[in-house]
Amino acid sequence: MAAIVRTRVLNQLSWATEEEDARNDRRTALCELDGLLTQLEEINMRGTEVPGRIRVALQRHGIVRPQEGPAELIEAIFVEQERYMLRPEQAKPALTGHARDLDELRRRIAS
Repeated sequence: MAAIVRTRVLNQLSWATEEEDARNDRRTALCELDGLLTQLEEINMRGTEVPGRIRVALQRHGIVRPQEGPAELIEAIFVEQERYMLRPEQAKPALTGHARDLDELRRRIAS
């Protein structure tokens, strides 16, 4: 269980220790969500439809909203990222198949 501690001296938040595998999985998922967020922001600015590949990637994180546009999906990503940041022990990807390493993540973001 993660505990958030506020230090009096610096008034900063710090995390309790977590296992390396759990930390890597959480960071990988957050990195993938950041890449999807960037793509959705560009799509929103152009005013185009959200491609199926992005919807599939969002489904890997439990974001299943087939009729929503890019602005609504951007908000859904913010909610998901908040879940990873505030409660990391509960923030496991909903579906299997999320990026396991940096090369796989780069390939997914570039596609």
